[in-house]
Amino acid sequence: MSNQYRFLNIFYQLSLGMKTRILITVTALGILTIGFIATLTLYGMKNSFDNSFHLRTLSIARLQTIKDVHTLNILNTYRDIIDNHTDVEKTYEVLDILKKNLDLRWKEYSVSRHDLQSNFFDTMNETILSTFISPIPNTVMIGEDEIYTKANLNIHRLFETVDMITALYKNHKRAQADTMVKNDLYPILDTTNIYLEQLTSYHLQCSLYEKEKTDRLFGATSWVIFVMIFVVLGFSVFLAYFILEHIKTLHQLLEDRVREKTKELVDLNTSLELRITHEIRQSRLKDEMLHQQAKLASMGEMISNIAHQWRQPLNTLAILIQTFRLKSRSNKLTPEFIDAQVTEGLQIATAMSDTIESFQNYFKPNKTKTIFPLLETIRHAVNLIEGILHHANIDVEINIKKEIMISGYPNDFAQIIINLLNNAKDALLSSPNEYKIIRIHITHKVKKSLLIIRIIDNGGGIQASVLKKIFEPYFTTKHQSSGTGIGLYMTQKIIADQFHGTIRAQNIRLLFNEIHYNCASFKITIPLFEVESKL
Repeated sequence: MSNQYRFLNIFYQLSLGMKTRILITVTALGILTIGFIATLTLYGMKNSFDNSFHLRTLSIARLQTIKDVHTLNILNTYRDIIDNHTDVEKTYEVLDILKKNLDLRWKEYSVSRHDLQSNFFDTMNETILSTFISPIPNTVMIGEDEIYTKANLNIHRLFETVDMITALYKNHKRAQADTMVKNDLYPILDTTNIYLEQLTSYHLQCSLYEKEKTDRLFGATSWVIFVMIFVVLGFSVFLAYFILEHIKTLHQLLEDRVREKTKELVDLNTSLELRITHEIRQSRLKDEMLHQQAKLASMGEMISNIAHQWRQPLNTLAILIQTFRLKSRSNKLTPEFIDAQVTEGLQIATAMSDTIESFQNYFKPNKTKTIFPLLETIRHAVNLIEGILHHANIDVEINIKKEIMISGYPNDFAQIIINLLNNAKDALLSSPNEYKIIRIHITHKVKKSLLIIRIIDNGGGIQASVLKKIFEPYFTTKHQSSGTGIGLYMTQKIIADQFHGTIRAQNIRLLFNEIHYNCASFKITIPLFEVESKL
């Protein structure tokens, strides 16, 4: 009992995986063993069936054919000759055919005897039967080899006797031939038929004996398989019980761990709420700071653009003022001249005021989403930096088939266009190309409800190493004094957050003025949830 408890204790201490592997191994080996025994038994029973009901039946049929057909026909033929019921000359061919057929059938039987020899399955059947049940008494009392030898000798004597009798008849020695038929042939035929009958009886007894072996083999195999199934099932249930207990223990441990971790998580969540709130606030402040930096950078560019746009009007105003002094010194200052100059000066001042108002509106924050005209907003953005673009000899081309009304924040959308135009402007300023152009191509896919805006410049494209990082914050290829690296980052963020769209940069080759240029293309895709179009 102590050894049993020690075994159970060792097994209980095994891991769940090891117990499971043992269960699978035992079940698999048990099933394989049962299948192996069942397969061997089936083949053994099939072998017994083939021997009993096929080979032996065939042997019995051949023996009966030899006994009932060939020997009987030979006997009847000679009786007809003796009783003068037939002509001797006509029986030679018949006797020759009967002799050949008898020889053929006997040789077939002789060959089939080798198929009935004991093989592996017979030995296996005997082993299984002798192991699990009492031996089967052998009821076959006839020695088949001895009888076969005697029958074989008699058949050869029969052939010799038939040949001798036929020779006597052919030599017209009828009396001697008839005597030989009665004294020699008849006894040989009777003896041969007795041997054939004994061989038939032998095969019948063997068939009965082999059937008894097959029946007992089936019973023994059924009993063995039943016992093995019971053993494998019992052992599997035993292992499954221990595995189930192990799982229950693990489940209880897991519940305890989960309870502890849940308490830790509750405490941690309580302390993290303030940290999360703080991080969210910091993230919002960071986004606002980035947005403000982008605005400030844009404001610096706008101030430079205002300077470009005001330079010409200021020069004109200076000339107007100088003309007043010149006219006054020459005493040619007339009311008409004063009116004309004042009118022109007011027009210049109005234009400068409009410029200031446009920039002022651009920097006003958007608070509500509105539906605004796309083309008008793009043109407004281009006009805001027209002075810088004109000073850099950069042409801007806008391709759109019809006006599109888009829902969103117009100033944020204008900031997207200005950021991309400034990026294209910087690329064109460092390009050796004499012809510099920015193309804004707008496509409205009505079926997919998509707006696609492509901003293309012929500034030579974007380096492959830069292309993957171009939308990262604070990444810039410019000097720190001229670039912050947040323009394209903020552009991507505004497109994603405000317009639920995407932006992608790629290099293309495009034809401008019959010359192919390496170009950088920024593709903006915006889903139009609310859109109206005008032809």
